[in-house]
Amino acid sequence: MKNKVKKTMTNKREVFSNFINFMKTEEQTFANIIMHYMPDPDSMASAFVVQKILEVENIDSKIFYSGEISHPQNKTMLNLLGLTLFKETELDPKEKINICVDCTPKNSCVDKAQLIIDHHNNPIKDVQFVINDPKFGSCSTIVWEMFQEEINWESNEEMATALLLGIRTDTKDLVSENMCQVDFQAYQFLIDYVDKERVQKIMNYPVPRYVYDKRLILLKEGNSLEKNGIFIGGVGYIPASQRDVISILSDDYLRMEGIHTAVIFCITDERQMEVSIRSNNTTVDVNELCDTSFGQFGGGKVHKGGAKVPLNFWANLNEESKDMFWRMTCEQMFKSILKEDY
Repeated sequence: MKNKVKKTMTNKREVFSNFINFMKTEEQTFANIIMHYMPDPDSMASAFVVQKILEVENIDSKIFYSGEISHPQNKTMLNLLGLTLFKETELDPKEKINICVDCTPKNSCVDKAQLIIDHHNNPIKDVQFVINDPKFGSCSTIVWEMFQEEINWESNEEMATALLLGIRTDTKDLVSENMCQVDFQAYQFLIDYVDKERVQKIMNYPVPRYVYDKRLILLKEGNSLEKNGIFIGGVGYIPASQRDVISILSDDYLRMEGIHTAVIFCITDERQMEVSIRSNNTTVDVNELCDTSFGQFGGGKVHKGGAKVPLNFWANLNEESKDMFWRMTCEQMFKSILKEDY
């Protein structure tokens, strides 16, 4: 096992070294580091450490994302670790070197990347340098494995803390089906170098009041259904800044006795329906569920998925029409997920 791990690490490190040589040959001294649409601790931690490694190579960089950082845990991590992130609108089109971390161009804000570092089982085409290992439970583990011998961990508490949080959240506290032995090794290694006080504050993040308000909306008649272990519910029209309430609630309902799949949806002020899906049923293919229900607007991985469906046509509806449209949306969602008419 050790020889196998060492071999895969060497291959990943070789790809990264070749990428650095490519940049130097092209006389490039700046790179865009791109995260996926809704950066989570794994995405932010991986991008942060890659940025620090590039600094050692005298390569400047900025970290970009295109969606929202609205989950309270992600906001807490961002604040306590002092991470500097930029919105997609600040991307300089003149800077052509893009590094996709924990994503591919398909689910990020760039059309092309020169380097991809990812752990998802996504098709990757026309990319010169690829570091992709789907057997890893987190991208943070890949980054740790590649650079563990190059970083002075005793003086880089923030990096250790970020990576440990990335591993912990993406592997569901080291118990997810997609984690591997290296994930555990990385976590075990990093625990000695983290800021434990900051880890506790980030893991025990404050829950905004609106989460409790939206939970009550689920209980209103017509907003939710439960059948054969599936709970599906909508929280109505919400600001885009509160969109992560649906992922928080889907995680909560998955813990309810008798529920193996939770689907929570909303309509945001960005004129789109957003959906969060969680499942602990091994017979439920979340990615297939997203594909059949939402087509190109949805996607998922093991036990987790979501969708963003454009609804531009409902702009400027009056209150009565909005209420009618919401009822129609609920009925269609119930029918799509539960495969029955309501």
